[in-house]
Amino acid sequence: MKRVLMSLVLLLALSLFGASVSIPVKAGNVEVPLVLQMGSLVDLLPEDFEPDWTSLKVVVDGKEVPFQLEDVDGNGRVSAPDYLVSIVKGNAQIVVEDSAKKAVVYPKAFSVSKDEKGWKVTAVDGSFEAMINDHGLVQVTQFGTIKAKLLDEVGIARVSGWFNSTYYVDGKLGDHHEETSSAFRVVSIKVLDPGPVAVGVVAILKSEKFNGLRQEIVTHIFKNGDILVDNKFVFETYADMMKVQTMVTRPIIPAFDDTVHILPVFRRLVWADQLNITPYEYWLQRDAVTWVDKTPYIVFPAGNSMKPLWWGATYIFASMERWRSNFSSKGNVGVAEILPEVPVVPADYKKWLDSDTWVYESLEFRDGVFKWMPGEFDAYPSTTGVYSMKVEDMPNRYKAGDVVQHLRLFTLYNAKSVEEAIKFIENKSASFRSIKIGE
Repeated sequence: MKRVLMSLVLLLALSLFGASVSIPVKAGNVEVPLVLQMGSLVDLLPEDFEPDWTSLKVVVDGKEVPFQLEDVDGNGRVSAPDYLVSIVKGNAQIVVEDSAKKAVVYPKAFSVSKDEKGWKVTAVDGSFEAMINDHGLVQVTQFGTIKAKLLDEVGIARVSGWFNSTYYVDGKLGDHHEETSSAFRVVSIKVLDPGPVAVGVVAILKSEKFNGLRQEIVTHIFKNGDILVDNKFVFETYADMMKVQTMVTRPIIPAFDDTVHILPVFRRLVWADQLNITPYEYWLQRDAVTWVDKTPYIVFPAGNSMKPLWWGATYIFASMERWRSNFSSKGNVGVAEILPEVPVVPADYKKWLDSDTWVYESLEFRDGVFKWMPGEFDAYPSTTGVYSMKVEDMPNRYKAGDVVQHLRLFTLYNAKSVEEAIKFIENKSASFRSIKIGE
C-alpha cells in the first residue's frame, strides 16, 4: 500500500510540475549520513519515468547541498550497485528530471593517497585524517586539532565456531573450535574516488578459518566526523558459530587517559538479573550513574573493568541500546556508536541470548552474537535453566544464504563535558534513527 501511495504522489508531481520527481527524505535536527544504493532509488521512481542523472540534486530545507554518485562497479555510468551519498537533516528531497542538465560539480572534501600501508585519507581543509588498511578497515588519526589514534579497525570481524561442523549430518560439531578477528583474506577492495562529502570503501573478505563465510563491508568516511559502516556476514554453507561480531578497537583510549565510557542504562543485563536487581541498581552499586535531563546514564572510566560479577569483561550479555560512547574531558573529544534502530529485548531469555548483544572488553566495542554460555548461568537461581550448558546446544546454526547484517554509525564529536556529550549524542542518534526515504 505504501508503494502504491508513493507512486500516486509521484505521478501527481509529474503531472503538476512536468517531468520531475521529488523523493522526500526526512531526518531529525542534526546532520546525519544519507547513503542510498541507486537500485533502491530507482525503485522509488514511477515505472514509466526515465531519469537523466545529470539533473540529480539533493535539497535540504529548500537549499541544494553537496552530494556524490559513487561508481562502485566501475562501469562509468550510473547503475544499481552505485551509491548516492550526502548529508541531510530536517526535511530534504532527492530531485531528478527526465531531461539532461548541466550537472553541478562540488569541490572534493578529501584527497586520497596510496602507500605500502594502505590508503591515507586527508580532508582538504586539514581537519580530518584517516588510514584505510589493506582489508578496508579504517583508523582515524586526526579529528579537528587533535592528532592521535582516536579510533581503529572500524568494522573488523570477530568470529568463532566449530570448524567444518557436521552436526546436522552426524551430531558432531566438527574438527575443533576456532576463533579469529584477523584471519580473513581479501577477495576484492576498492577505495572509491573521494567526493564533496565522503570517501567510500567497498571490501569483500573471505574467512580462512570457516569455509563459506564471507564478509562484505561498505564504509563511508564523512567530512563531519561520521563513519557509516554496513557490515554483512554472508554464509555460503552450513556453519555452527559461537561468535559473529562487528567491532571497533581503541575508541579514544589510549590517546586520553581520562576517557570514560557512557551509555543509556541497559534494559537487560544478565548480572543484574542474577542478583535480582535492575541494571540501574547494578551500576548504582558501582557509583557509575549520572543523571542528565532527568534521565540516568551509565558513566565509568573506560579502562576499568568495574568489578564484573564474573568473567573479565566490563559488561557482557547486555542489551544493545540506542548508543554508546567513549569521551575525554581532557581532549574535549568523543566517539559514539549509534544504532539505526533499538532492538527489541524478547521476554524469552533463550531467544534474546541467540540474538545480538553488547560486549565491552579490552577497549573494544563488540556487537553481535556471543554464545559461550558459562556455568555461572546455573549458579544463580534467576538464570538457572535459561540456556542449555551442553556445548552442542550453544552455537547459532546458519545455512547457505543466511546473512547477518550490522549497520552502524560511528561519529566523532567535540564536547566540553559528559553532560554536553550526552545531549549531543541523544540528538544525533534520534536524527539518525528518524531517517525516512520516500515516505
